[in-house]
Amino acid sequence: MNLFWLYLLMSVLTYASRRAFLQMPDHWLSPRMRNGLRFIPVGIFAALIFPSLFASEQQWVFQPVPLVASAVCLLVMALSKNVFLSFGVSLGLVVLVSAGIL
Repeated sequence: MNLFWLYLLMSVLTYASRRAFLQMPDHWLSPRMRNGLRFIPVGIFAALIFPSLFASEQQWVFQPVPLVASAVCLLVMALSKNVFLSFGVSLGLVVLVSAGIL
């Protein structure tokens, strides 16, 4: 039961800290700081994806299919500005290659 209260308390604290940050007046942050904060989600996404492209079972490997699919995803995203389309195209590419169709 103590673990439940710990999770509950940590979730409330996390929510409160994020909510307080979002309620902060705009003039407290410089334009450079606001611009930098916009790239945090992209950095987190890259940090989660990058290891899976080059590491497998604690070793560095070259996996061309995920690497090409990532490049296609970035290209489609740059051209269309549509996140769902870019993920769908790159996922479809991986599925087609894995199934032996391409």
